[in-house]
Amino acid sequence: MDELASLSLREFLERAASGEPVPGGGSVAALAGALGAAMAAMAANFTVGKPKFAAHDGLMRRTLAELAPCLDSLREGVDADARAFSELSLARRPPGDGEAAAAARREAVRAALLAALRAPARTLAACRRTAELLPDLAGAANPNLLSDVEVAAIMIPAAARAALVNVLANSRRLDGAEARQAEAGAGENLARTEKLAAEALAIVNRRRS
Repeated sequence: MDELASLSLREFLERAASGEPVPGGGSVAALAGALGAAMAAMAANFTVGKPKFAAHDGLMRRTLAELAPCLDSLREGVDADARAFSELSLARRPPGDGEAAAAARREAVRAALLAALRAPARTLAACRRTAELLPDLAGAANPNLLSDVEVAAIMIPAAARAALVNVLANSRRLDGAEARQAEAGAGENLARTEKLAAEALAIVNRRRS
């Protein structure tokens, strides 16, 4: 399978719109998060090194340093979700005859479902880490870039909610503590992401008034 993150935008959209199963919702959630994080980074990049905003230069440089791993994680999430889906599809193939083969198949499916929920859970965690940077960014970024901060504060929680959908799509097929913990952690990350993004939007609105 080609790396989805290396496709052109046109190729990615065509593949997403096709009858093929990947990229699916988890990959799209990660891409949406990456786009939001990229807008946050752009706002910071248009602030650093500008004498007019020298008072915030250190903050903006730290913001960029902290955004870099978020962007990497979200970009990697585009392909991680696709790989997890492919592994789940392989695990569901007929295992052969006999109870031992059926038991092996059930365990392989269980392991693949856990991997499939971890991919969007990592996307959610990266969205939360990005959202934690948004309020300070909203308060200190170059005012000409406030609309881009606003886009980031819209995209990041949307990506997080989309990732939660994909966590639950897999965890609901599983029993056990790990699946329930994944659900709880994902829900907590979404709530925190939405709260921080709302704070950033409120700051943007105050700076405009």
